[in-house]
Amino acid sequence: MSCVCTSSEPAKDLTGSFTAAGQGAAVDFTGRFNITLWGSFVATVQIERSFDGTTWHPCTFSDGSANAWTAPLSITADEPEAGVRYRLVCVSHTSGTVNYRVSQ
Repeated sequence: MSCVCTSSEPAKDLTGSFTAAGQGAAVDFTGRFNITLWGSFVATVQIERSFDGTTWHPCTFSDGSANAWTAPLSITADEPEAGVRYRLVCVSHTSGTVNYRVSQ
């Protein structure tokens, strides 16, 4: 795994990059937050959340499929429950660099 990430809790800003499969750092979000991926890459990145900081669950669409991305994007998400932790996971990586920012 190769992940470079920083977190500044007061600003709720998590930035980093993936150059191999692996997981990024985690941060708590409540309410609306942003997810942005950019770069030139062949990879799959998904978002996961945890209610206890130990057990991680892939975020899914209403049909049960994983909320995973294979191209640059910028979206917003919403978390109604306080204290839920989120992280990005690069589940597969073939080439390139996946840059990311998750922020509130």
